[in-house]
Amino acid sequence: MYRVEQVLVPLDFSNFSRSALALAKALGGENPARVQLGHALEPMAPYMRRVLFPYAALGEDDRAFEAELVEEARAELERRYELDDKLRRRLVSEPVVEIGPSRQVVGEWTSRFDVEAIVMGAYGESGLVSEGLGATARRVLQTSSRPVILVRQHDPRPQLKRIVVALDLEPSSAGVLEVALGMALQHGCGLELLFVLPSPLAADSAGLLKSQVKFDERQARGRLKGKIEALFERTIEAVEVPFPQRDQARKLTDNTRVESGEPASEIVRRAYESDADLVVVGARSRAGGGGLGSVAEAVARRASCHVMVVPPAAQTTPLTRDD
Repeated sequence: MYRVEQVLVPLDFSNFSRSALALAKALGGENPARVQLGHALEPMAPYMRRVLFPYAALGEDDRAFEAELVEEARAELERRYELDDKLRRRLVSEPVVEIGPSRQVVGEWTSRFDVEAIVMGAYGESGLVSEGLGATARRVLQTSSRPVILVRQHDPRPQLKRIVVALDLEPSSAGVLEVALGMALQHGCGLELLFVLPSPLAADSAGLLKSQVKFDERQARGRLKGKIEALFERTIEAVEVPFPQRDQARKLTDNTRVESGEPASEIVRRAYESDADLVVVGARSRAGGGGLGSVAEAVARRASCHVMVVPPAAQTTPLTRDD
């Protein structure tokens, strides 16, 4: 069963990373999660090196300059984020500051410190706020082997009270549910299992099909009710829950809901209407493959609450189509 015991928090000195640290400190339930802090310094562009150190053929001056930058960034990190004794006792190790592309560095930290999740701001000070998702956050989502929690709201004392987990009821949904259920059990919050029946008219923005195709969403859900319930049950049964938590897990997973329409829009709408603190979604699309699925990316961009994106590597519960 998924549990958050250690988390990685990449910091970029923005207000959003401060919010990410606040949420990370609230994770773990009765046993607070340990925290690893890190800051990635993007490598200096070659033309900058040539301007700053035109006579350093062997690169000695710029190496010393980079070492000075690292030390200054580490000192600023400790000043900016007020690393008091209480927080220091929860640190996995001293905050790390390294030079390298943020996507690559964060990935290396994830493996090095054996974390269960990455907690980061949805965008930084210079992020693409209008797009709802910063460039660094998007790169981490595309490549991370651990669940990523994108933090949007700032609350100095954040709490998880309600989680909505979006399931497409494909075999991989069991892994996504395991993460969401583990979070709900660990933090004592409510859980809603959401399935969105895709409408064939959802992508018909020009209205070309409406006059040609008759589709009654309510009628379709009624006809498919039995099959959808069976798929929910199959997904729930595939998640292995420790015996002492089975009764509570059963109560949590009894709360299922079916909507119809364009999946990302319905997930975002339902999370808002139910006042969810966190929406959990699988990273990959139905088609599978690498990268970030279109539904996961749209939810990450548009949701008003925190979003937890679960990659296939973190989905540990096996389930095949023959089950």
